[in-house]
Amino acid sequence: MAAPKRRAVTDAQKQFRREEILSGARRYFETVGYESFSMAQLASQLGIVKGTLYLYFPTKEAIILALFGRALEDWSEAMKARLTAPMTDQQFLQAFYDTATADPILVPLLIRLQHVIEHNVSIPLLIDSKRHFKACLGAIADRAGPALSFAEPQANELIWSLGVLLSGAAQSDQGPALNEEDLPQDVATLMARLSSERLFLTNGKYILEGIRRNT
Repeated sequence: MAAPKRRAVTDAQKQFRREEILSGARRYFETVGYESFSMAQLASQLGIVKGTLYLYFPTKEAIILALFGRALEDWSEAMKARLTAPMTDQQFLQAFYDTATADPILVPLLIRLQHVIEHNVSIPLLIDSKRHFKACLGAIADRAGPALSFAEPQANELIWSLGVLLSGAAQSDQGPALNEEDLPQDVATLMARLSSERLFLTNGKYILEGIRRNT
């Protein structure tokens, strides 16, 4: 274990320490995942005592919520960069899925957001997180409207609906990995039909069509 680091005193030092913690937490999360994420182990890897870690993040979920916020920002920027006017519904849905799943932590955290993570953070932190979530999705909606010829209300409805769909569809990928297994054809076909990408693209098309009909 690395030697313990000196305590941050100035605001600049505290901000730098917070960034160090988040960077280390990101690397650690990618290695162990949500269930095995340990504050004690993270502190050890960072070379700080656990008490120092709690000065910046009072719970494991507070750290993970911060990681989710950053991943959300990165996805929003990546998705906006993919949006061009005009684009087909299929191109839009594929871009939405590809950019969201490109980050290995975004979707796993999205799945756990409301059921686990948000139950273990303070109300002020939860409020800030919700506002940040709204801002990131709103920024995508602002670009999606012109790309799909949607008015602002319809674009916002679309992005929020697809976010919910992505969270639900992605849960189908949480089972054991069977890619290398010699499965019976009927089971292999079923697994392919239940992949998150297929579920998202198929049902996303219905959402788009429904919004267009009601416009």
